[in-house]
Amino acid sequence: MTARAAIARAAVFVASHGDPLAAARARALAGDAPARDVLVLLPSFAADPDRERAERILRICGDLRLLGAPGLRELCGWLADSQSDDGAWRAPGASDAEARCTTVMLAGQLAKTPFARPALLEAAGDFLAADWTPDRVSNGRWRELAAHAVFFANADHARGDEVLQWCGRELERGFRTRDYDAVRATRVLVDCDAHSLPGARFESGELLVALVTEQAADGSFGVGESPDTRVEPTLDGLCALTRFSRVP
Repeated sequence: MTARAAIARAAVFVASHGDPLAAARARALAGDAPARDVLVLLPSFAADPDRERAERILRICGDLRLLGAPGLRELCGWLADSQSDDGAWRAPGASDAEARCTTVMLAGQLAKTPFARPALLEAAGDFLAADWTPDRVSNGRWRELAAHAVFFANADHARGDEVLQWCGRELERGFRTRDYDAVRATRVLVDCDAHSLPGARFESGELLVALVTEQAADGSFGVGESPDTRVEPTLDGLCALTRFSRVP
């Protein structure tokens, strides 16, 4: 099967089983509608600011290359104002481990926008680097691996190359041993806007072949009996297919 056919099948699956926002994202990713059509469907942020919602909005806009959209300036400004003095983002009563997780997720997405101040990113990087160890991204910690890779790939920091080397090695190890499927592996590369990572001995072309191979007969990616649980992984796969194939 070609990447073009895989893209079409994934878009049909999401249109059939996703909500209006998911369907609009699929159409935009497949090239069937303008990416800016998605902006009007994004969950409201101004009325009820929330860090988790902010991260999701930034991720969706990143997938569609809309991180320069004017409406994101306010969102990024709110996140900047809620950063702690030590460079972290933390909810009231959160532990240091919880603050680290929140910080790396938000900072990684913020680093990709044109609205993040260098001082904000430097402070976040210093907080994350202060107690960095390779264990942070090892032993199946995919979400932490993905977030560290995204931040240090997009923000300039003295320890960036060291962290990325570990992220790249661990991502390849997880992919080779099938701890991480092709959707998870390519999700990291999409967020990093890269075809590979330092330390990894694969490139997006190899992962593209794996993506096409892993796609289910109904066009979906991911696991789970309910189609609802496979919508978001299918959007991840669709984004990677369009980003790393030569389909216009």
